[in-house]
Amino acid sequence: MTGFACSLFLTDLRILGLVYFLYLFLFSGLEYTLSFLVHQHFQFSSMQQGKMFFFIGITMALIQGGYTRQIKPGNELKTVKRAILLAIPAFLLIGWSGGMIHLSAGLLLYSFAAAAVVPCLSTVVSGYGSTSQKGAVMGILRSLGALARATGPILSAAGNGGVCEALVLGGGGSVTKHLDIPQRTCLPQVQQS
Repeated sequence: MTGFACSLFLTDLRILGLVYFLYLFLFSGLEYTLSFLVHQHFQFSSMQQGKMFFFIGITMALIQGGYTRQIKPGNELKTVKRAILLAIPAFLLIGWSGGMIHLSAGLLLYSFAAAAVVPCLSTVVSGYGSTSQKGAVMGILRSLGALARATGPILSAAGNGGVCEALVLGGGGSVTKHLDIPQRTCLPQVQQS
């Protein structure tokens, strides 16, 4: 493969990594602030918050087991795009909810996005690289995810109901809307010396 083709594949992999990082950054920021949001706006008790997270977890498990596992190979990126597009109204509904119906609808969309984006992006990225490169490629992806999960809540906590929380809850989805997710699923073979 030519150097140009190699750089295209690496560019695509970097874009996928950026999408993965931004999604998990915003997801973990929302996840962290969710308890505070429902306590402040809806006076949820600890028990009600537990029930809310139980609802999110059960919904995610059902979606992953019933829908995400059934996605045909090659359709993962379409699913990621749809799920990210669903995350936009989810973040907006949760962040600006005035009642339980809006909050519940937002949590349902949030659960769908969470159950689809990470497994599908992982599947796509696992198609990159030769056999000897797969561990490094997946390790970098997982490291980006860990970094996003660590920094997302920090930014959300720094906002404490201000600009940062509005960014994560209200505007976070619009950032991911404009990302162009590449369609390629393999890296060129690397010449070993």
